[in-house]
Amino acid sequence: MFSVKFKTTEELPEPSPRLIDQVIGQDEAVKIVLSAVKNKRNVILLGEPGVGKSMIVKAVGEILQDFGDFQPYYVISKPNLKNMERPIVEVIDGYYKESKKELPKINIKSPSPFTLLIVMIAAILLSQLIIKYMPPEYLLATVAITSMIVLIFGFVIVFSSLLGARTIPTVSPTDLEPVLLYECKKRPLVRASAYNVTRLLGDVKHCPLGGKPPLGTPPHKRIILGAIHEAHRGILYVDEIKTMPLEVQDYILTALQDKKLPISGRNPNSSGATVETNPIPCDFILIMSGNMDDIYNLRAPLVDRIDYKVVLKDKMDNTLENRDKILQFIVQEIKNNNLNHMTYDACCEVVRIAQYLAGSKDKLTLRLRLLANIIKMSNDLAVGKEIEEILKNFDSKDYKPSKKKEGVYITAEHVRKIFESGVYSMEKQVAINYIKNFKRYKHIVPNDEPKVGVIYGLAVLGAGGIGDVTKIVVQILDSNNPATHLLNISGDIAKHSITLASALSKKLIEKGKLPLPKKDIDLKNKEIYIQFSQSYSKIDGDSATAAVCLAIISALLDIPLKQDFAITGSLDLTGNILAVGGINEKIEAAKRYGFKRVIIPEANMIDVIETDGIEIIPAKKLEDIIPLVFSY
Repeated sequence: MFSVKFKTTEELPEPSPRLIDQVIGQDEAVKIVLSAVKNKRNVILLGEPGVGKSMIVKAVGEILQDFGDFQPYYVISKPNLKNMERPIVEVIDGYYKESKKELPKINIKSPSPFTLLIVMIAAILLSQLIIKYMPPEYLLATVAITSMIVLIFGFVIVFSSLLGARTIPTVSPTDLEPVLLYECKKRPLVRASAYNVTRLLGDVKHCPLGGKPPLGTPPHKRIILGAIHEAHRGILYVDEIKTMPLEVQDYILTALQDKKLPISGRNPNSSGATVETNPIPCDFILIMSGNMDDIYNLRAPLVDRIDYKVVLKDKMDNTLENRDKILQFIVQEIKNNNLNHMTYDACCEVVRIAQYLAGSKDKLTLRLRLLANIIKMSNDLAVGKEIEEILKNFDSKDYKPSKKKEGVYITAEHVRKIFESGVYSMEKQVAINYIKNFKRYKHIVPNDEPKVGVIYGLAVLGAGGIGDVTKIVVQILDSNNPATHLLNISGDIAKHSITLASALSKKLIEKGKLPLPKKDIDLKNKEIYIQFSQSYSKIDGDSATAAVCLAIISALLDIPLKQDFAITGSLDLTGNILAVGGINEKIEAAKRYGFKRVIIPEANMIDVIETDGIEIIPAKKLEDIIPLVFSY
């Protein structure tokens, strides 16, 4: 199984501490990303979840300082005295040194109460002098004016003294000081999610008192740098590109073209919406990642700016070298998560599961996150937790395995129990629950007496990969309007494949080349009804084509089919049986229901992992299996 012999993984050397050495099965992708970073090219990584996209970027970030010289820099924000709503952001080379220079104090005060009192007395004396020489007819008006002056000055004095209104609000020197926004001492790797616009592009904080002093915080102190600016002279890694809004793509495209981008407020209802900085330098290498279909959510101009479009593998060949890589991965997971060690048989069981997840005996999955979850939960089982407790607390993102216990080992039984329970996958649990709930109601009788037009096909339920048996029933009626009617079939692929099966069965009977008793049949007035009995889930795929074709032939010729087998396989118009997916899950389903035989396409024999417990019959052409399945 492996190139080294051991009883438990504690006998194996510890894994390399470098992340670049811990990437499994993606050597070609790692080389491309390293070359892209070295030559300052943009990259997008596409692949199934859990194949190592983020791991590759982290590994590259770990050795990022080896890619040429780097000039440290810092970013400051300072006020624009001509227009406070347009602060100035500068990128300055070198290391930041905090300035301790004291700015001159600006303190414009209002007159003191004593000054106001002197002014009031002077005004009264002046009014007395005026009254002395005032003609008697104007005396009353002059007294009234003097009284008003005294009243006004008295009010001002009391207000200034009691309420402390002595100073006029002014611009504080601290409001004019530059602000350090960011200091970069080594080549950065900045990660941001595509849906977090504020984190990605930056923002301007809201100030409820207004954006200008003296009431509020000045705009240049409310600037928040985005990841797109923090990645200047380094790498910007954006994941979850499926969630990236179109306007954000336009901003990133602008940044890639101009190598600079201003920051403005993102909330139109905020005081920050009126603030916009000058274009800030953001010369970065862009690395994005997502699933295979996510690239279709990106604008064509942005995709054109991506130099390398790398598709990561989800499988690798089942060779001795690659089995050793799976073993390396097991040791890494044990070390990184402080798990109990595994026995040799448990490691072999993990490899077997890697084959199942890859869907073939000669392949191993590279969806290593699934394997990691299985290993961690196997550890929980080993230290005494029950499946129900693991299921209750399990979360694929935040899951933390149980603490290590001395003298406890993860065995093959622990690993197998986790895999069979499906606790590592929501889809598999749904499929398992479906089978548990409906199996007792399904009218499937394996190894029964031969029946006309009745056959058992095989299917895989959900993305989790649980096999199930489907009973297919065909009835023929004489009719003036011949047609083929499909019952309980919702998928377009299934409809087309069964229409093909109907046409092929008529063709084979009409030519009389089948190794069956010949009968005179007028196929022009036959109405065919095909039912997938008790199929409560969506049926879509062509793997039932061979089963439906045999059932139609049986019904047309009135020759019974044996009931001790289940069959899967697609067909072409010449009667060749073509390979299908999920072959191991289908074989397991036939075993579970108790069938003696299972017929599969010959091309799928290379995928079969286990053959114990049931006879597996490979088939190349439809004519080859007719003598095996008909009772005549």
